[in-house]
Amino acid sequence: MIIVHKYGGSSVATTEKIMNIAKYLGKIKDKKNDVVVVVSAMGKTTDTLIKLAHEITGDPDKREMDRLMSTGEQQTIALLSIALQSLGYDAISLTGRQAGIRTSGHHTKNRIESIDEKKIKKHLEEGKIVIIAGFQGVNENGDVATLGRGGSDTSAVALAAALNGKCEIYTDVDGVYSVDPRIYPEAKKISYISYDEMMELAFLGAGVMEPRAVELGKKYGVEIYVGKSLGEKNGTVITAKEKIMEEKVITGISVNEDILMVNIEEIPTYAKNVYAILEQAVKFGVNIGVISQNDVSSEHGSFAFTCPQSDKASLEKISEILKEKFERISVIINPYVTKVSIVGIGLISNIGIAARVFKVLADNNISFHQVATSEISIGLIVDEVMGKKVAELLAKEFNV
Repeated sequence: MIIVHKYGGSSVATTEKIMNIAKYLGKIKDKKNDVVVVVSAMGKTTDTLIKLAHEITGDPDKREMDRLMSTGEQQTIALLSIALQSLGYDAISLTGRQAGIRTSGHHTKNRIESIDEKKIKKHLEEGKIVIIAGFQGVNENGDVATLGRGGSDTSAVALAAALNGKCEIYTDVDGVYSVDPRIYPEAKKISYISYDEMMELAFLGAGVMEPRAVELGKKYGVEIYVGKSLGEKNGTVITAKEKIMEEKVITGISVNEDILMVNIEEIPTYAKNVYAILEQAVKFGVNIGVISQNDVSSEHGSFAFTCPQSDKASLEKISEILKEKFERISVIINPYVTKVSIVGIGLISNIGIAARVFKVLADNNISFHQVATSEISIGLIVDEVMGKKVAELLAKEFNV
């Protein structure tokens, strides 16, 4: 049995924690399992590296940022390999490139295209524990490329799929909760959650898992275990909805504070003009979320969308380009918003959920900027100062 483990930054923040992980991995190896380990950078190392770059310039080159950020995971893989070897286990560390992880896309936001697992399997056949740098691979130009925040989760699930193995993700929380317990202390831990629900929660801002990782799990049928304590299986299993016995109307609530809202006013909102805006977003690698506009044929219309806070510098460049293209246009970037979303596969078959959501807002005199819906979610863009309150009120309304 091949078991792929992933350890997040807080789990490997100190050499003491790395030694504890090494001892646990040794026990798994002693049970005749083949062990592959994916690790993140130690603690806040990635944040520190990003800060260093921004001390030099507010808009560092993204190719060089990938080169810089990839070094964090490389420290961890070497230290974990050294720890395992000190305990008498044969271990080897591999960068994303050495592990055969090929990527494509924009720097700092690449996607895994393929994994050539031959080298990994060779090391496993030789009895080694294989430790792989998460969050990174190599693109078509031979450059180091990173997968964006949470990319180590994606690395782990992709490797489990390529190796036909199990996937266990260890992080700083003991499973997936219906709401972030820091926002709503009465939140309940979820034992089983469907790929679709977890993907939606992750995409909408729940920080426990990366959406692409869950998407890969669903595509290749890799069940994903998420937990905290080594050896204690009391976390959450992400699996197919057919395997989940209990179906609640609302499974969870996500709160995403890492967003901006962009309002573009005084623009003829014809399709060609909307395309001109989105074309620039693609060019600069801006990840657009919720989109809304008031009229598809207004000469003095408005167009609005959300995107991550990290895209602010790119948005400012896009704003200048659009102002040159359109005579009267006004571009307002609002960083003081939060997205609160309710998610549940029960939304598909239950009437009146949206009415209950807006009744909560009405009863508490809370306004919103945008609303977005899917088959299994309803998302609200609200003022930043109201985000946690809205989440708490909805959690109480739907008993999650």
